[in-house]
Amino acid sequence: MTDELTDLTPDLVERAAGGDTHAVERIVRALQRPVYAVALRMLHSPRDAEDATQEALIRIVTRLAQYRGEARFSTWALRIAVHRVVDYRRERAPRLSFEQFSDDLQTGLDPQADERPEDEVLLKQLRHICSRAMLQCLDTDHRIAFVLGEILELNGTEAAEVLEIEPAAFRKRLSRARRALEAFVQANCSVAQPDAPCACHRRLPRALALGRVQRDQPDAHAVAGEPLRELRRRLHTLPSAQRLGALLRDGAEHYAPNFGDRLRAVLSRRPD
Repeated sequence: MTDELTDLTPDLVERAAGGDTHAVERIVRALQRPVYAVALRMLHSPRDAEDATQEALIRIVTRLAQYRGEARFSTWALRIAVHRVVDYRRERAPRLSFEQFSDDLQTGLDPQADERPEDEVLLKQLRHICSRAMLQCLDTDHRIAFVLGEILELNGTEAAEVLEIEPAAFRKRLSRARRALEAFVQANCSVAQPDAPCACHRRLPRALALGRVQRDQPDAHAVAGEPLRELRRRLHTLPSAQRLGALLRDGAEHYAPNFGDRLRAVLSRRPD
């Protein structure tokens, strides 16, 4: 996930701050996927995540002249993005408890449902919704620690710098988040734990009835994500410590809307 951030060289940032439009566009391209990945996992709703990502990217590119090099540019930019996404969450996102979500997963399961190849996009879409909902059961501090450490795969020092906390505090938050999510997954999710009661294909009929997924409106994240059968096989080849992160990254982190055009349109309307 962080490969794009290695493109953010000091020379590129200096040129962007000096008004080089091409350099600004390269910065936006490098940041849009990691920032969107944070926003999507923090806010759950793709629409809210797009809005928050756009606002975060605007804040970054309009403050380039304020960057003084005290930290790596990617750290500085992600710090701005995280602040905006967290503020956006306080304004919009509801809190869900693990108990509430577990009850929801158990309601309306169809034990006779088959896992059909023709439902693959719907099953992926449902899995992505479920993965994001799982993260909503963590409080903000533990969720952002998990997202930075497991979704973006930042090391402890980098993530702590983004959050402006001590590395030991970050590690403690990440460890607590992992323990809570692992316990929930083991008790509920058959993708990671075959004996668990909830399976995506058993939830699909109810999800369709409630409009949570729709056959005629494929989710872009689902189209980009990894097929369910392949994910199950891959998880079982990984060391146990890596399975939770792989499950909740689930391939959807490779997708993000292109924010370049929309940022140009917004910035062109802003007064100098």
